[in-house]
Amino acid sequence: MGKLEQVEAVRAVFEVVGPLFLGILTGALQEKYVYPRIVERLGGLAKWLSTPANVFLGVLTICIYLVVAAACHASNAPETLAWLRAHAPFQPSPGSLRIAFFAATFLCGHSLVMLGASPAEEEDGLHAQPRGHGRR
Repeated sequence: MGKLEQVEAVRAVFEVVGPLFLGILTGALQEKYVYPRIVERLGGLAKWLSTPANVFLGVLTICIYLVVAAACHASNAPETLAWLRAHAPFQPSPGSLRIAFFAATFLCGHSLVMLGASPAEEEDGLHAQPRGHGRR
């Protein structure tokens, strides 16, 4: 394996890992700083955030992001363009497929982190701290 092939292999790995890592990072920051405020503001409605239906939709959304990322990756772009040409009334550019790949990979990482975010549930319900008494 030549040096150029090694560089290309590393670039291909970073092309996937970069947006995925950024999605995981922003998801973790959102889970730590934004999500508790959302739960606090929702009050009694916060129990709807962790219902089985909501978790199922989260997993389904992650699967859709993975399909879009796989279809729009550079290795599959020609086949995706050919399929879209045959089945869709529009023809996206290869650049838009690349953007869709990066966006889907980022959103997949973000959704993976947010899938684990759920309000603290106990047997007798949710307990959100009143305003002004939480950590800052």
